[in-house]
Amino acid sequence: MDDISLKRNFSYAFAAQGVALAVGCITNLILPRVLGAEDFSWWQLFIFYATYIPCLALGINDGVYLRYGGKDKSQLDPAALRSQFWVGAAFQLVLAAALGALMGLAVTDLQRRAVLLGALAYFWLYSCHNHLGYLFQARGETDVYSRSVIWSKGAYLAGQCLLLAAGTAGVADLMALYIGSAGLGFLYLWARIRGEFRGAGLRFALGAAECRRSAGAGISLMVSNLCAMLVLGVGRQVVDLRWGVLAFGQISFSLTLINFGLTFLSQVSMVLFPALRRVSGDQQAVYCRRLEEGLYLLLPWIYVLALPGRALLEWWLPEYRQSLAWLPLVLPICYFDCKMNLLGNTFLKVLNRQTQLLKINLATILASLALSAAGAWVLDSMVWVVLGMAASIALRSVWAGRVLRRALHLPGRGYDGRDLALAAVFLAASLALPWGWVTALMALMAAGRALAFWVKMKR
Repeated sequence: MDDISLKRNFSYAFAAQGVALAVGCITNLILPRVLGAEDFSWWQLFIFYATYIPCLALGINDGVYLRYGGKDKSQLDPAALRSQFWVGAAFQLVLAAALGALMGLAVTDLQRRAVLLGALAYFWLYSCHNHLGYLFQARGETDVYSRSVIWSKGAYLAGQCLLLAAGTAGVADLMALYIGSAGLGFLYLWARIRGEFRGAGLRFALGAAECRRSAGAGISLMVSNLCAMLVLGVGRQVVDLRWGVLAFGQISFSLTLINFGLTFLSQVSMVLFPALRRVSGDQQAVYCRRLEEGLYLLLPWIYVLALPGRALLEWWLPEYRQSLAWLPLVLPICYFDCKMNLLGNTFLKVLNRQTQLLKINLATILASLALSAAGAWVLDSMVWVVLGMAASIALRSVWAGRVLRRALHLPGRGYDGRDLALAAVFLAASLALPWGWVTALMALMAAGRALAFWVKMKR
């Protein structure tokens, strides 16, 4: 990929993230004031299900991303791509319909049933969009995928603003809008690829064979990604089971606020993946080291900026003061998830270490489940549930970093230990000191880290 293409991909990725940021601001800063605590908790539950349900694709989409990553359009067979897409889409439609019928019979709570059925409808449209999006990303055409995100999120943003202006925003309306915007993103990608598919044959046997190959290649990554999400998901589900949907909404609100940064980094990661696939192992090691150093210097400022942000949010959303009280406890989750998304996930996929990534995530989810269950039913404390989630995320990042350094033959520099110590200092300070003192302390530590790094580099 040339520099011009890379810059174009980054530009569109950042533009897409800008629209997503605007959506996130309205969703998380305006909707809580409009919906009220209970309805907003149901909305958070829908988003929770919609986040996890794409695993029903059984790794087909992830396999497309891995199998074709770094290849040019000319190297791919249009008939195989078209057949695979339609066979996969038909399979997932049948699966979603069967699960919908089962949910209709098994779930007696009407509101929860509606949320689950809405998530299934979203799943099919999102999966079709994701399949084509991964194909464009794998070929290095990330700008095309980013445009589809801009169309999808932009439509959702406009619709949400209209509902708020009309005073008719409700959970059912927002769900319909969310599902429809996913469909719009899919239609945009379909319009872009329709010309390639028009002259290609459509054969069921070929499509089924390609789906099996993609599922075989992508199932470990899909399970790994699912486990990565479930590290936090099991903790949130434990909260729902132990303390109910309102407590679930409190924790989810704080976690949603930190997802702004994580969503941005996922955009960066998707641009880096096909580009890194095209460079040598030595160059990959150089990029890994530079990225690790950049994160080491930049991520500590999360702790500095978040507490003043919490004060502003408490002023804007006084009814959610109890939810925002959890923000300091979840910030280490943001810190180590950022590091994992850019370093661990990106480079281990580039190196075809999906199996190792899966093992790391499986072990982490078991740790998260054990710690969350102990916090809920042994210690009877949501604080310990959240701390267990944070500890699991931190240990996953450290473990993945060590695996990655061994794979690229890079020496350790003690960054992981300092990151863990910084998180421990922040948690202790935020529980014992006023937020102004905590902000000053973390700013001093972040600046000291940058100064020490600069002095070391000058030697």
